Amino acid sequence: MSLPEPARSEIAVPLRLSNDDRERAVEQLNRAVADGRLTWPEHAERVEAVYAARVTDDLRPLLADLGRADVVPLADGTTEVSALLSKIVRVPDTSRRIHARSLFGAVVLNLASVPAGQEVEVQVDAFCGKVQLMVADDATVIDDGAAILGKRAVYGEQEGLDGPRIRLTGTVKLGNLKVFRV
Repeated sequence: MSLPEPARSEIAVPLRLSNDDRERAVEQLNRAVADGRLTWPEHAERVEAVYAARVTDDLRPLLADLGRADVVPLADGTTEVSALLSKIVRVPDTSRRIHARSLFGAVVLNLASVPAGQEVEVQVDAFCGKVQLMVADDATVIDDGAAILGKRAVYGEQEGLDGPRIRLTGTVKLGNLKVFRV
């Protein structure tokens, strides 16, 4: 004769949230408002709810309509540099396309070491933020991007035609993009 198994709970217990979990959720909400998927009042309501959340199930309805909740490397091989309410200074991998995003922050990228003859595409998307690029004196800068109530400027004269080509795309809204020759 065998003894009966103890009853197991079939109810899944939601996990408690850490501060990092909440910050990742707020980061996703910030990206959503910058992309135009949320309005500022919706953003404010959801951020307040995220900070009040205690378990993972509390976050699901706040993020479900925004896509994936985790941050993954971009599938197309793009190097992404994002500043949210902060300043980021980087020398990025120039063998791949670069996406510089600034939301109420600053991104400073040093592209002065791009070899002659190489072309690098930099997509600049800024909302109430700034992006600053430093390029070599002989770099050819092609700005194919847009500004909405913002500014895009390339400073300094190009010295020579044999340097790297830096192609700029993206949109600056209520912010600025400045390119300096070093």
